[in-house]
Amino acid sequence: MARLVVLHDQALHRYVDLGWRQLKIGRGPQNDVVLDDPEKAVSRFHAEVRREGDDYVLIDLNSQNGTWVDAQRIDRVVLRVGVPVAIGPFLLVLDGADAR
Repeated sequence: MARLVVLHDQALHRYVDLGWRQLKIGRGPQNDVVLDDPEKAVSRFHAEVRREGDDYVLIDLNSQNGTWVDAQRIDRVVLRVGVPVAIGPFLLVLDGADAR
């Protein structure tokens, strides 16, 4: 099963199994993946991950500080194994044999 590796300041923070469900990501406690960030670089409702066909897609939810891939701000990105997506001080990296 594909999973999302969440790193905080380059250290492992947690793993999140992806499956088929949509995941909300952000600082607020209502999210499926809560990214605690007292500096508030992470928005309360920052992004979501959706399954689209065989791909997992991360969509920025009009966050204030943005979502970044390769130093470019993105609105939407197809997650690829080993390619980090930056949200504030966190990196999200797709990992898994079933992931594309």
